[in-house]
Amino acid sequence: MLAYLQFLVVNCSGQGLQKLAPTLPFDAETQTLILDKNQIIKLEHLEKCKNLMQLSVANNRLVRMMGVAKLTQLRVLNLPHNSIGYVEGLKDLVHLEWLNLAGNNLKVIEQINSCLSLQHLDLSDNNIAQLGDLSKLTSLKDVTFRPKFIPFVVV
Repeated sequence: MLAYLQFLVVNCSGQGLQKLAPTLPFDAETQTLILDKNQIIKLEHLEKCKNLMQLSVANNRLVRMMGVAKLTQLRVLNLPHNSIGYVEGLKDLVHLEWLNLAGNNLKVIEQINSCLSLQHLDLSDNNIAQLGDLSKLTSLKDVTFRPKFIPFVVV
């Protein structure tokens, strides 16, 4: 029983990973995958994590979110402090409740309206000038939005 439980949560934080090799110790039974504080640029080989509910890839070098699209059971997606330029791959994440994209290079927000279960959204420290219409997100309880740069006007 203990050997089985070991793989429900896989923590590969701070391992100096630059990419996700197919040999990493996560599989269809993994529910939580933590890849924080590495050098990961691209999310790949995650399709085998069919039951993944929580994914954290904070403080890496991600430029795209493509690898999350097939993780349809995700409830928590934590991608702060990367170099993500635009939101993608969220269309089929209907169970997503918590999304953290703080500290990236986002300028616009798209595809979030399909995440109807979303309750918490953090978009702080990005280059977003305007949030847009979030009215379809009726479950949304908390939005954190603090632009990276606030224009200073001298009067």
